[in-house]
Amino acid sequence: MFIAGFSFIITSCRKEQNSDFNSNQKEDPTQTTLANASAVTGCNVIIPDSLKVPAGNKLVLQTYAKGVQIYQLKRSTTNPDALVWVNIAPSATLYAKPDFMNQLGTHYAGPSWQFTKGPFKDQKVVGIKMKASTQDPTAVPWLLLKAVDSLSSAGNKITYIQRLCTTGGLAPAPPVAADEEGRTDSIPYTAAYLFYTRY
Repeated sequence: MFIAGFSFIITSCRKEQNSDFNSNQKEDPTQTTLANASAVTGCNVIIPDSLKVPAGNKLVLQTYAKGVQIYQLKRSTTNPDALVWVNIAPSATLYAKPDFMNQLGTHYAGPSWQFTKGPFKDQKVVGIKMKASTQDPTAVPWLLLKAVDSLSSAGNKITYIQRLCTTGGLAPAPPVAADEEGRTDSIPYTAAYLFYTRY
């Protein structure tokens, strides 16, 4: 079941970040604090040190994603007789608003983000996972990802992406039938994705 909505405030840039995606934020984003206004998700935290972006980068866009994490049953690399769920891709829509309104783009395999509106319209960015942190054992981990310029759109300016405030998205229960290899399942999730560029 999807959570109806969640919101948070980037306290270090709330005076400068607005609906027009003002990118003049000058605070150090490594000091960013999240404060969630929704008691439903319980996302009221300080970003873990391991997930903070390096100095010299600034927050330029925060988005809210709603979609699924797609898993496939594959043979275990450590036990060929066992099947395990392997995450093969996300499939989500990005929104500007915490109530999942004002669509900005999509999130899909790569992991990739394709923007249809906003400051990165018609741009694609592909990231590689740098660090993960489990904040909620019932949800997929929070992540710090680094943009891969060679796989992203020409002239890509995004340097880092954070996945925060996750709900759901964990792999299904362990499989029991040996003949189910290759089966896929899509698990609902929500998250916030924050995008950074260099100063």
